Amino acid sequence: MKKEKVWFADAHAANWVESLVPKAKDLFYEAKLNECIEKGDSVAIKIHFGEWNRTRCLRPELVAAIVEEVKACSGRPFVCDTTTLTYHAYSSRFIGNLALETAARHGFTEGAMGCPVVVADGFSGDDDVRVEVPTGVILKEAYVAAAIAHADAMINLAHAKGHPVASFGGCIKNIGIGGQSKRGKYHEHLAHWGTPEDFIGWPARYPEKCLGLDCPFHNLCEDSCPRGAFHIDEKGHHFDAEKCWLCYSCQITCMFTGHECLVFIPDYFPYAQIAMSDAAKGVMLTFEPGKVGHMAYCIDIDPNCDCIPWATLPVAPDIGVFASKDPVAIDTAILDMIDAAPAYPGGANKALESVEGGYKQGQDKFAITQGTSPRYQLTAGVKNGLGIMEYELITYKPPYNEEHIAKWQIRPTPTTLIQREMWKKRDFVLEAVPYKKVPFEEKPSHEDFKPGDRTEYLKKLPVKEWADAVGKD
Repeated sequence: MKKEKVWFADAHAANWVESLVPKAKDLFYEAKLNECIEKGDSVAIKIHFGEWNRTRCLRPELVAAIVEEVKACSGRPFVCDTTTLTYHAYSSRFIGNLALETAARHGFTEGAMGCPVVVADGFSGDDDVRVEVPTGVILKEAYVAAAIAHADAMINLAHAKGHPVASFGGCIKNIGIGGQSKRGKYHEHLAHWGTPEDFIGWPARYPEKCLGLDCPFHNLCEDSCPRGAFHIDEKGHHFDAEKCWLCYSCQITCMFTGHECLVFIPDYFPYAQIAMSDAAKGVMLTFEPGKVGHMAYCIDIDPNCDCIPWATLPVAPDIGVFASKDPVAIDTAILDMIDAAPAYPGGANKALESVEGGYKQGQDKFAITQGTSPRYQLTAGVKNGLGIMEYELITYKPPYNEEHIAKWQIRPTPTTLIQREMWKKRDFVLEAVPYKKVPFEEKPSHEDFKPGDRTEYLKKLPVKEWADAVGKD
């Protein structure tokens, strides 16, 4: 049976070469992603900008690391993401200027990245290329963001985490949703698929649960719809299906405020994953074979996507970085590693700890936290030709020697030599000697400063319940 290679380096570090940045750079070459790039190629580095007030996005240096290697391969990189739908009442990335403001808040700027940072589908989200997807399971076309479709090559650089609709967001999601224009996202989210009564391509509505004008959030709910598709009065909410285009804003705003009048039905989620894989296939069809590489940082594994404007404790400890040329294989490997990892104490708002009978290491974490297995997207990706699930995991350990230590430093020679040359001109430290101190023979006893026992105080802190959970593992 054919297996695709997936390279992996863990998140542990105890010296220079084990930092996640050098490991990611090493994997870029180990997985031969450099072969995706020819001299002068325009290279899209597709990331997720993260929502305003989101605190578990990728760190800028983790992205800049890959930009640097694309440049080293004589490519012309640009870091990009796309505009979003209005996923909730305070979405921060649904038009280009707000998306760039949010990107800058997270450190994704031209100065930090070392290359342009662009909104791939333009200011309004309407700059796209229509692509036929003949092998699509549900979708037979995709609307790919123009900057991505017109690039010569792409490094699909994902942040592995959960997702409230797709259950898991990895490399497939990063282009299957994140590589689509605004109308591509409506299409991929199954807008107007079925009838309003099916509740697949429309919000699932339960007007009898709506408090109407008595709801303290009724104005926010009305304001959450960019098309004015529903109205709230003393009798509850009233819905106009002809105006609705399934942006999720009404459902998510209602759910964010703790209500269940506008929600999703369970059947929606598997289909949404399948459509996402079809849309990802559409993105891949805009590139020549061999011109796309996939990487993912599996750290800060929040149960929800970077499109959610907050973060909670993760589902598992940091795992590491992955690289492959197959988006299905890499996501399969990542999900397997997340499930094999121990649960993070108190993580995912204690969802795993509330499992009846107790969570068992190896169980599908996102199926528990999101309510749907994330592997529908994988099997759909196999069906539509996006990739295969069978993989060979190659664990990479960087060599620890002087040459490799120097390889990924800011300068290839020890920077201490710069100060050595400076001190030849003026050794300003010696100008201050001797420093003023208590005479050594009069030094106080450090035993006089020994702190007291704080055990009883610590027992009163709310973190104790997490510590107890760790002790039980």
